[in-house]
Amino acid sequence: MLRTSPALAAMLLLLAVAGASADGPVPNASGRPNRPGPAEALAASAVYPGLGQLLNGAEPKAAVVGGAEAFLIARLVLEDRWTRHALRLYRETGRSEYFEEYSEHFDRRQTLVWWVVVAALYCVVDAYVDAHLTGFDDALPPYLAEAAAGPPGRECEGVGVALTFRF
Repeated sequence: MLRTSPALAAMLLLLAVAGASADGPVPNASGRPNRPGPAEALAASAVYPGLGQLLNGAEPKAAVVGGAEAFLIARLVLEDRWTRHALRLYRETGRSEYFEEYSEHFDRRQTLVWWVVVAALYCVVDAYVDAHLTGFDDALPPYLAEAAAGPPGRECEGVGVALTFRF
């Protein structure tokens, strides 16, 4: 019987979803990509870090967020093991150096708990906001398009420079 860890199963699910969306999102009737709603992106990101970003079409951001969250969780698990080990050694021997080691690992573990919570909240809120802003850049409203074009007859004057980085 094949045994799989939950983390490996979740990573395989994430890769399957990424592979399924390799051709890009399917456009809907309005011609815009079919994206999840904000609540769906929030729920997906809460279930697995980076999944909401992946469903929103931000694959690089999904990789960064998912990798960062996985690193923090792995580090938290290690610190928890080291904390428990040092406490067990202190209880068995009563030596003060084991208590100092326990205290250091305990403090690191508590700090990592906060980092994991903050990273998870960032991931969920970012997926929610990205889902709300889907299609925001696609077309300017008519009153902004007229303002961007400039006064009639002078549309081609001037030079403009723009730098855009989509993450």
